[in-house]
Amino acid sequence: MQIRSVDLSDQAEWEAQVRACGGHGLHLPGVYLADYKASALRLWCFEIDGRVAGCALAIDQARGLLGKLRGRVLLLPTAPAIASSVQAGAVREALFDYARNLGVVRLVMQPGFGTWITSDEDLVPFRTESITEFVLDLSQGYEALLAGMHKIHRKNIRRASRAGLEVVEDSTLAGLLELRKMQLASSERAGEKTEGFAVRDEQYFRNVQQHVYEPGLGTVLFARLDGEPVAALAWLKAAERILTVRSGSVPAGYESRAMYLLHDELIRRAIDGGMVELNIGGVPSAAGEPGHAQSGLYEFKQGFGGRAMQRYGLDIALREVGR
Repeated sequence: MQIRSVDLSDQAEWEAQVRACGGHGLHLPGVYLADYKASALRLWCFEIDGRVAGCALAIDQARGLLGKLRGRVLLLPTAPAIASSVQAGAVREALFDYARNLGVVRLVMQPGFGTWITSDEDLVPFRTESITEFVLDLSQGYEALLAGMHKIHRKNIRRASRAGLEVVEDSTLAGLLELRKMQLASSERAGEKTEGFAVRDEQYFRNVQQHVYEPGLGTVLFARLDGEPVAALAWLKAAERILTVRSGSVPAGYESRAMYLLHDELIRRAIDGGMVELNIGGVPSAAGEPGHAQSGLYEFKQGFGGRAMQRYGLDIALREVGR
């Protein structure tokens, strides 16, 4: 097994490798340039006899003097993509050995859009959190997916369609800042019921628009009522897979059930665009229990009929595994 670095400037090659390994939007470096300097990103291809077996995006943390004092930390925002499950073990061990050779003492892997490695039995002691994501197999076709939804979801899609809502795209900076306003409104509403959620500052959204939406790595959909935006849904696209990443709504959006219509529109567009999979995002696995602060969000995502996938975060002390 050989590991080859891909230069950050060679986006075409990297996207081809991600596609060959069945990767997704969280493997694209543009997603992280809103938070990290380009010099911190690492793009690695795992190859066997010149053929790609996997690819990983990593963020090199605690470099320089701090790294020497505390030990170098490598963050993987999502599990590496692999071309075949047969190669999973080899890719995993190559990753661990390569990280050790770089002087990495801790490898942190965030949950989300990937089950292999994070589900390995010997890594159970290193788990930090668990989320459940809901994944739709788009190859079923729209009618089959619609039939698989909860009846309340189908009803709310019909209600939203009759409410006079219009769905439009707006991935401009103005659109991203409008999405932020809606997230603030959603956070305030959530805070009234249980607890709100943090919303990133304007500069972050400006960076996201520059590095993600301007290059076409995703799209923001808005639902408008009487010409005014009332809800928004943003997503990423790569390698025939779609992942929803952020959303927001004002009170009129909740009243008109706009978010149901936006998800329905995204499903239709994804199928028409030849996508094979739609991940509508995750919530803490504990939210599946009644009374949890996010149980309503869990039920909303679950109601679209996707397969529930449990994902784990990891914080691995490399000296304690492998070899």
